Amino acid sequence: MMTNYADWQTIEYPGVVAFGIPPNATHELIDDGATICVTLAESEVLASIFPLRQSSVAGPKSLELELREFTKLCVRSQVEVTAESYELASDVDFAGVACVQAVLAIGSERLWIVRAYARSGGDEMLLIHWNGPRQLALCFPIPLFTSVVPLFAIETGG
Repeated sequence: MMTNYADWQTIEYPGVVAFGIPPNATHELIDDGATICVTLAESEVLASIFPLRQSSVAGPKSLELELREFTKLCVRSQVEVTAESYELASDVDFAGVACVQAVLAIGSERLWIVRAYARSGGDEMLLIHWNGPRQLALCFPIPLFTSVVPLFAIETGG
């Protein structure tokens, strides 16, 4: 499946996040206006801001702890994980912003990808995640994840 990223539309939720979505995707606020949902081909990326629970200040180690807790409660309790990785997201280059990504394999055909973004030293994170068929990962959620601008975490001058 070829994707023309030039056709993707930039969506902004002011003060929270901006990201690109394919032209045939939809987006909306769900869960009483607290969770962003982007849908494409019966596959969803969900994003919401949460307070840190594993640490009082955000940084790479605390975000990894947050992701490990999330995957323990929300992934491992639902499915059998066959492989996993936790690492800094190398494509995030905003001053003062930390981002850690986890990729979990669910059998040989499915993936669960989750990222946590936070202002270094802050007390909240943007948690964004997707699970679905492995073959869809490169054309939908990964480009969306790499386009994320975590507006809530970026220091503004003034």
